[in-house]
Amino acid sequence: MLFSVRLISRQPPEMSTEAWQQIVAEQYRAVKQLYDSGKIKAIYREVGVGVLAIFDVNDAREMDQIIAGLPMFRFFAETSVHALWDMAPTLASA
Repeated sequence: MLFSVRLISRQPPEMSTEAWQQIVAEQYRAVKQLYDSGKIKAIYREVGVGVLAIFDVNDAREMDQIIAGLPMFRFFAETSVHALWDMAPTLASA
């Protein structure tokens, strides 16, 4: 099941830059593992906004668990998740 996921995070004002960079590094490692395992099919940095990723997971429950397990989860100021329907096979057969 495909999902588009937009994640916008914010560094808390009371958090040091060093602490924030450590969390960013942990997030990077977690995202790389998801990408390497095929759970993330594509990922884009939206300059000045956040991250947009296309996930391929079994169901909505797995998608929720992945997001909740990310190191930056508690720092997401905005999260949007939408199920996707691949129209390419329909267009190819028309």
